[in-house]
Amino acid sequence: MSNLRLWSTAGMAALLFTASGCGESQTPTVTTSPDSETTSVAESPVESADTPSEASEDEEYLATLGLMKGHLIVAKQLMDEGKIEEAEPHIGHPVEELYSDVEEQLETRNVPEFKTTLNQLHDGVKAKIDSSKLNPDYDAAIKAVEGAIAAIPETQLQDPQFVLNALNIILETVDEEYSAAVVDGKIVEAIEYQDSLGFILYSENLYQTIADQVSQTNPEAHETITANLTELKKAFPSVIPPETALKTPEEISQWVKEIEESSTL
Repeated sequence: MSNLRLWSTAGMAALLFTASGCGESQTPTVTTSPDSETTSVAESPVESADTPSEASEDEEYLATLGLMKGHLIVAKQLMDEGKIEEAEPHIGHPVEELYSDVEEQLETRNVPEFKTTLNQLHDGVKAKIDSSKLNPDYDAAIKAVEGAIAAIPETQLQDPQFVLNALNIILETVDEEYSAAVVDGKIVEAIEYQDSLGFILYSENLYQTIADQVSQTNPEAHETITANLTELKKAFPSVIPPETALKTPEEISQWVKEIEESSTL
């Protein structure tokens, strides 16, 4: 088993990443600054009691790259809003928390290293360069991640079961991040809220690559998966989190579970 699969240290009962602001405060506030004192576990896909214990190396590889791309997707939304400081952690996490999980595989897959590309974008964001001037570096980072995904054999990328297995690893991370973001109905951790949004948006895009096949071979599963992805997106009215959560962590968990239960084709 790859070291990609980690147990969350926030506690098995809660199955969430630790984050400051989730303690005993009676009036939690939204944390939006990357300088806030937040302690989080590396955002590699986390193995829980419900996680398939034998995900393949290629499935984990795709899931990790999917998390990278999810971070970059939500970072771009923040950059477009002029919120460079808020975008910084989402630019940083792909290189700081996720890259090491695929780094050793890149050479065997004939993928050029792209840590330098990710760092260049991160350095620009940390320097608070105007977002429009960061677009070439952002595009290069996206292209690098997509190039790493393209190294997976096409037969697997077109295999609905393979894609769904990777998608469910990503959605388990959505579940954990959203649980860390919400306390007593309030969004107390903006970063985790935004993580969840980025991962859902990527999951939706990933599912579209196999949606036609699933709709033809298993229309009931397709209907369940698309309906629950739609419900998940409703929790995120904007990249800027509302003070009050639109959906509960329990609802997110239920929708994620229903997608997983429909994913055995």
